[in-house]
Amino acid sequence: MITSNGARVHNGDGEEIFSQDLSPEVIKGVIDIVKDDPEVLIHMYRGNDWLLNCEDDTLREFHESFSYIVFDVNNPPTEHVAKVFFTRNDHSHEKMMVWEERLNQAFGDKANIAFSTPWCLEVMAAGVSKGHALEAVAKQQGLTLADCIAFGDGMNDAEMLAMAGKGLIMGTAHEKVKQALPNNEVIGSCADEAVAHYLIDNLL
Repeated sequence: MITSNGARVHNGDGEEIFSQDLSPEVIKGVIDIVKDDPEVLIHMYRGNDWLLNCEDDTLREFHESFSYIVFDVNNPPTEHVAKVFFTRNDHSHEKMMVWEERLNQAFGDKANIAFSTPWCLEVMAAGVSKGHALEAVAKQQGLTLADCIAFGDGMNDAEMLAMAGKGLIMGTAHEKVKQALPNNEVIGSCADEAVAHYLIDNLL
């Protein structure tokens, strides 16, 4: 299972087989840049913990089985952090793009910064992506990326879709994904069970 945009990979027994953490410098740096914006929520995944910079009733109610722990933005944890990510409750992509540009200017050479949804901007270690994690999984199975099929709809899927032998874009994908991969096939939506139909039509 590939999680945290490729920063963690676990096998079928739940054992971690690949991990790459954010550096303390990047963690502190990106948080310092964004922390004074009251409209942005700052999240971190550390080990099995979900950390958040403030209380948020909506998130607590929505994620009853996996709730957050509040952390201090002025003294954030810096060990075993898979990713830092930023969200807005108003789901404004335009406002989040401002932070994407600023973070890339400051840490673009030290981190992989990508949107998972239009309003969720994620920061991982440089070189971390679902594509590189997929490569690690394939290698463990004695395969290569050429043997892999990938499906995705977010900008954080772009590397994986580009690297896989066959990268398929969901019809509901953000327009940026389609523009970044103009030669990749676009299939239907999850609501139409497009992935299942593709696998049945092409592999079974």
